[in-house]
Amino acid sequence: MSKKKIKNTKQQQKGGYKKFLADMQEVIKLFKVKPELKNIPHDERRMMYNIRIRISNPTPSNKLISSREVKRIAEKIKRYYRDKNIHNNNLIYSNYQLMLLSCFSKIIKRKVLLEINDENHPKAIECSRLSSVAFESFYSTYIVNSFKIITQLNSPDNKYYGLNIRFGSLVKDNPSFEIITKLYGIPPYKCVLNINGIKRLAYRLGKAVDNQPFEWIKLDKTCLGEYYTGTNDSLDIFIQSHAIKRLSQRLDLLNREGINYVLWENTCNIKKFETYKGYLLLPFYVYKVKVGYLLANIIDDKVLFRTFLFITHNFTPEGDKLKNISGIEKHDVSYWRIDRLSTFVSIDENKYPKVMDLFKNAGLEDLTTLKSKDFNVDKIQSTNLEGFMKYVKKGRQNLMMQQEDFTEILEEAF
Repeated sequence: MSKKKIKNTKQQQKGGYKKFLADMQEVIKLFKVKPELKNIPHDERRMMYNIRIRISNPTPSNKLISSREVKRIAEKIKRYYRDKNIHNNNLIYSNYQLMLLSCFSKIIKRKVLLEINDENHPKAIECSRLSSVAFESFYSTYIVNSFKIITQLNSPDNKYYGLNIRFGSLVKDNPSFEIITKLYGIPPYKCVLNINGIKRLAYRLGKAVDNQPFEWIKLDKTCLGEYYTGTNDSLDIFIQSHAIKRLSQRLDLLNREGINYVLWENTCNIKKFETYKGYLLLPFYVYKVKVGYLLANIIDDKVLFRTFLFITHNFTPEGDKLKNISGIEKHDVSYWRIDRLSTFVSIDENKYPKVMDLFKNAGLEDLTTLKSKDFNVDKIQSTNLEGFMKYVKKGRQNLMMQQEDFTEILEEAF
């Protein structure tokens, strides 16, 4: 290596360390932890830097992942890691800042243990607790954020992605850890089903999971009641492209990543269907507000979602009630565009009070609560943190602790 390259490498390291200390100072001020950075000896500051957790760019594990896709996912992971999108009481911070707090607390824990020499001392116990919670909160948040990204990209008619996240082994003479992410590409699972004598193409629904890169979604037959009389204990789930198209048309404020996410959110763990006029209907929610139904049939021991009905549509309980009290016909729903999410979000309640009364009487008043919502997929996902905690089993307990008493731990430790 030339002298010039050695010099540039040292300059980069020095610059990285300086930035690390500046970021650490912000974390100490944010979380109000002690001691201040200026009162920590140089060797301990350097130790914090050395034990930092490094985030490697994802690597493809098969040929179904292109370099362009890797770059796109890496950029999203980096943004989620750095953005200050964690809200805890009155604090707002980033996953990266949790990592810094973890480094800080580990060194302070070591310092306290050296000074007190008693692991059972209250101060030592609280420092140990903070160190553990800070690290686990960082790690579980990182996992959850990574899965959020994958649920945006997974598309049944195009491609699924899977994740495997693990810690890299320690490098000799370097105590820092490295988080290594492997990406898996899963091609769409296509199936041709015979529906009323017509062959229709359908796509199987799947999901990324935490204990393995990917699995296909199964539905327990008990969810179907008398609608299924076969012998299988569970059924595969498929969706027609027509249903995906209708989702995009009728939930028109969502881009494709948003559609991918809400489709996952509503189908990844189905517990119950509604039945109406002989149809199997799966209630479909956005921001926990029912916006419509996926209409299902049982064909060849498979559950097939054939279309998406907006909540005002005929053949939905709410849509028929609206028809009965207003006289609105099927063609009126389309003509007045009250089968679109954008219509309900943009309606002026003060200007059209009688229309609002009709919607209220038909049981549609919850739709108007969506007026205050942001339909960016990141915002929608942030309202379902509890769902992600249950989905990503590794992070559930730690994230609950982070939400409920993280600030309390900080106050007790310092």
